[in-house]
Amino acid sequence: MSATVTVIIPVYNEPLAPEALVGALRDALGSEAEILLVDDGSDTPLGEIDGARLLRLPQNRGYGAAIKAGLAASGGERVVIIDADGTYPVEAVPTLLARLDDHEMAVGARTGANVRMSLARRLVKGVLTMVAGFLAEQRIPDINSGLRAFRRESAAPYLRLLPNRFSLTTTLTLAFLCDGRPVHFEPIDYHPRVGKSHWRPVRDTRDFILTILRTIFLFNPMRVCLPLALVLWLVAAGVLVGSAVWGDRIMDGTVSVLALGGLQILVVGLLAEVIGRRE
Repeated sequence: MSATVTVIIPVYNEPLAPEALVGALRDALGSEAEILLVDDGSDTPLGEIDGARLLRLPQNRGYGAAIKAGLAASGGERVVIIDADGTYPVEAVPTLLARLDDHEMAVGARTGANVRMSLARRLVKGVLTMVAGFLAEQRIPDINSGLRAFRRESAAPYLRLLPNRFSLTTTLTLAFLCDGRPVHFEPIDYHPRVGKSHWRPVRDTRDFILTILRTIFLFNPMRVCLPLALVLWLVAAGVLVGSAVWGDRIMDGTVSVLALGGLQILVVGLLAEVIGRRE
């Protein structure tokens, strides 16, 4: 395996040090690959582990911040991200790296035969992935998988957009897809995690939704604004016809507000698209 490969492993308050993960990665990738552990301000600082380089952040800044710190401190031309909790299969990493010969990013999609995920998380993830797929105008098997490989040069234009929390992976997936960069989704298994999950249903679902809207608005704003404008115009038409046929008077004030609101949303979308194309 080429020395141009860097594996970034964010770590925060994991109950077990990821020695086994580092060893499995070393066996899979060989001695030349760079393995970088990023301790995101754990309460008990992570110790040195043979076969890996350790980067300690002074305080907890979030999953996305740990990934970005790892990118800044590493030198691999091809980058792999994998969680430290034992949920992702290490044996899929060489396959993902091989896919980069023909793609700019390869995502381990949790659609394999053995996927262990709570029902609540599966439902939230499924619904929001469907919404993201509609907005991105293509099917997305797994939008926020924590196992992926990508070319550093391909990700460089989006570093300023990447958030500090879990939504980093969502942003990266949408940015690549909306910009037309080839992304491969490789089916993988997903194992029960070791220790307690850091996922917070309400907060992280809210961040997930905002990330989808924010990213789509940056890359394809009319996909959001045009449907909203059409809905307001249809409601305005319904109010106009309904009040004229069944009402005592035509509700021209309400119709005007709805129609003007739709026009404003459409103009905002057009302006956002013009600005985005100039950057």
